[in-house]
Amino acid sequence: MKKIIISFLVKNSNAIKFLSVILNVVASVALIMWLFNKDITIHKWSLDKEALFVILTSVAVLLNQFHKWLLTEAEYSPAYALALGYVNNFIEPVIVQLIEDGIKTPLVYIYRPKAISELYKTNIDKTKATIKNMQFDLTELQLNLKHGRARDILTIQKSKTKKVFFDFPNTLLSLSAYIDYKTSSGANQFNDKEKVKLTEELFEKFYSKINDLTKEKNLDEYIKYCDKKLDFTF
Repeated sequence: MKKIIISFLVKNSNAIKFLSVILNVVASVALIMWLFNKDITIHKWSLDKEALFVILTSVAVLLNQFHKWLLTEAEYSPAYALALGYVNNFIEPVIVQLIEDGIKTPLVYIYRPKAISELYKTNIDKTKATIKNMQFDLTELQLNLKHGRARDILTIQKSKTKKVFFDFPNTLLSLSAYIDYKTSSGANQFNDKEKVKLTEELFEKFYSKINDLTKEKNLDEYIKYCDKKLDFTF
């Protein structure tokens, strides 16, 4: 339910912020008139100041909570932006091209790291070596995409008839600077555990957004994830 509410709030964020400010102002006016025992009359109708203040304050608190959720959600906007670019500029064009090339149901594994360091070149090379040591053929395939610029994707082959595709989402490396900024700026002096937590939360938002986007585009049946355990299903 909260996810649905947040989705609605994001689409109507400006209206929520404006309404929140208006209600806070009106509630403050009602409080002042209540304290000075002034009557509130609208078209000859006298309003109960205490009841009005309670109602307005309750609604304002609710809107403030919604605003707080929006601010929290904005914390993860870089992850959402990266996921959007990754799906639109890479995943979707690659899957479409593979299907057009005659592969009816291509399966693309997306690597899911726990730490940014897993995407450093040395660790990627180590992961590739591990895949080869698992007796899989690992090759790099260059796709000349009709719906985007040329892209490289890894092919993992178990046999002539069993093959999957694999990609390291290097776009996540872009979050490194953002995480460093958020965990070292001003009052936000995070310790290492909090930095790890922020990284995990951003990664979770990134992959959650990928799930949402691939479902919207009917691409989810072609997508799977794997971590450093490298559990592939052919």
